[in-house]
Amino acid sequence: MADVDRPITQVAIVSDQSRCPPGFTLIDRTYDRRDDADLWRDGLFGRKVVRYLCVEKMPPSPGRDVLVDVAVIGERDAIPAGFTCVDFTSDTREKAVKKKMLCVRYMSSDLTNDAICELILLTKGVRRPPNGYTLVGELNYMGLCYKMAGFRKPGVQMDSHQGHANDSTFHTQGYTTQSTPMNMSSLASNLPYNTTPYKKNGPLERGTSFTDSANTLQALQGLPFELNRKVFSDDLDISIPQIPYKSIMDIENQYSYDFSVERSAAARVP
Repeated sequence: MADVDRPITQVAIVSDQSRCPPGFTLIDRTYDRRDDADLWRDGLFGRKVVRYLCVEKMPPSPGRDVLVDVAVIGERDAIPAGFTCVDFTSDTREKAVKKKMLCVRYMSSDLTNDAICELILLTKGVRRPPNGYTLVGELNYMGLCYKMAGFRKPGVQMDSHQGHANDSTFHTQGYTTQSTPMNMSSLASNLPYNTTPYKKNGPLERGTSFTDSANTLQALQGLPFELNRKVFSDDLDISIPQIPYKSIMDIENQYSYDFSVERSAAARVP
């Protein structure tokens, strides 16, 4: 797997470029103009405070988490469900970002075939992400974007005749799994009714089966399974609305409200 397609497995922020964790890649330049990608850009009592984003990219392996979503929220906002906040620098344990919070969501590579493979920062004022990228939000007036990519789990055996992975067995690094028919006997023993057909003249129990003069019938035997006829009606008008994708920034811009009317009314109250 090419390094550019490898999923991101960890995200960190450092206060010193030379202290990027081993195996991580430092994002110290903007993607479009190669400007300084400092997330802080501030000076306090003559001491310059800097913050830089770092990412770790590793080949997918069983049980390893991969990055699947990123969000930028206000420092007083609630962290979205399923996300964790990168709130401290990995080298000095100081506040990572001012006035904002960078939130990330990881998922086991066993549960997904898609992950974020690249994070970039755009120069101040740029609002249009490059082709293939999604704009997340702003960090220190720079636009944070990510790129998704699909990946195939390592060691999956492909069926040359069918052109897809063998459904019965696949091998991954370090272990082999095999799908076998499920034994339903233990499950059936816990059911509140008997699943074994009763013979003619056998005992009759509620909810299981009954005996007529010729055959033994099951509870659902003879019931037709079919779709409602209205589904096939020519008069049925079904239209599926197209829901456009909106980033967090798009939602904030569309539904922002400055309360100017309320403030004006309050100012007139003696």
